[in-house]
Amino acid sequence: ILSHQAAGIPFTARTGEIIGLAGLAGHGQTELLLALHAARSGNWLPQGNPLVTFVAGDRRLNGIFELWSILRNFSIASLGDMSRRGLVLEAGEKTRGTAWKERIEIRTPDLNNRILSLSGGNQQKVLFARALATRAPIVLMDDPMRGVDVGTKQEVYAIIREEAAAGRTFIWYSTEMDEVCLCDRVYVFREGRITAELGGDAVDEANIISASFEGTA
Repeated sequence: ILSHQAAGIPFTARTGEIIGLAGLAGHGQTELLLALHAARSGNWLPQGNPLVTFVAGDRRLNGIFELWSILRNFSIASLGDMSRRGLVLEAGEKTRGTAWKERIEIRTPDLNNRILSLSGGNQQKVLFARALATRAPIVLMDDPMRGVDVGTKQEVYAIIREEAAAGRTFIWYSTEMDEVCLCDRVYVFREGRITAELGGDAVDEANIISASFEGTA
């Protein structure tokens, strides 16, 4: 479903796979995500049927719209599906938002509250719901669980597994080893290059650490 000629080992991802990007932070993982997003998304106008969606890790810098409601933060990426003649159908927006609130367990009494009324973990859930509510078959994730509580992580992991089983492809950069080891295959980066590809039983902490430092003095 997806390939990219990165430096080193070529990158590929198949339908329904969860692909991990590992290695020391700042060695090219985020750059690959950005390149994949740029290659498969419209430069100016959002696409009706997007090929890719993105979950940012730094929600305050790249994720949430602080002055907006929870509902509008959720729906902004899929307004095209809820609009007619340029007008947002508020009933449809609310119905979809409520469905995802229940599925991903966003803890709020009212989706019309401002996004900053939520805890950090629940803000991150809104970003996941925003991405998953689109029709994009590929989800790019840039260390999205950084600083999120364990309970929220487990809830999100379960939904990622459900969505992958239904055919969605996830490409997941994480600085947390436990998360990388949840992936089906892992590409390890060093100095801007993919230096190793691990799959199946080979996806474990020892192999990832070894590949991260292979060839260093």
